[in-house]
Amino acid sequence: NITLGSLLDDQQWHSVLIEHFNNQVNFTVDKHTHHFHTKGEYNYLDLDYELSFGGIPVPGKSGTLSRRNFHGCFENIYYNEVNIIDLARRHKSQIYFVGNMSFSCLEPQVVPVTFLSSSSYLALPGTSGQDEVFINFQFRTWNKEGLLLSSKLRQASGGFLLYLSDGKVKVSLH
Repeated sequence: NITLGSLLDDQQWHSVLIEHFNNQVNFTVDKHTHHFHTKGEYNYLDLDYELSFGGIPVPGKSGTLSRRNFHGCFENIYYNEVNIIDLARRHKSQIYFVGNMSFSCLEPQVVPVTFLSSSSYLALPGTSGQDEVFINFQFRTWNKEGLLLSSKLRQASGGFLLYLSDGKVKVSLH
């Protein structure tokens, strides 16, 4: 098992390339490549009768995963220089697909907010008694300094800050 990539659930396109030559394999995710040799004397890749993209169609097939099938978009799927998506779009007999699919990929709706002055901010009332907190956002700025997120803690005199300092994101818990 080889693992590459991180933060792949960011709604951005990511590329995957697998190259197999004799027993040399190059596995690339977003321009990061891991080169390795297969064990044994494998000079060719002996695939099962089908190659599945997005999930495993038949329970019990090799590579059974307890995870759900992929939910997202693929583009530019090529197998030995054959455009798989084009074959599927034209309903060619060597390709079949199962489930709900469309030959488009909707871009996520982005709703930005711009803070026009240094005194602008958004405030959300806090909730107490939560074991976990998940916060995510994207930002862009031309400034190297600035407060991104802050909160006071209810049961203590402290809080946390998420801020830009010298062009880097920092977190401070106190």
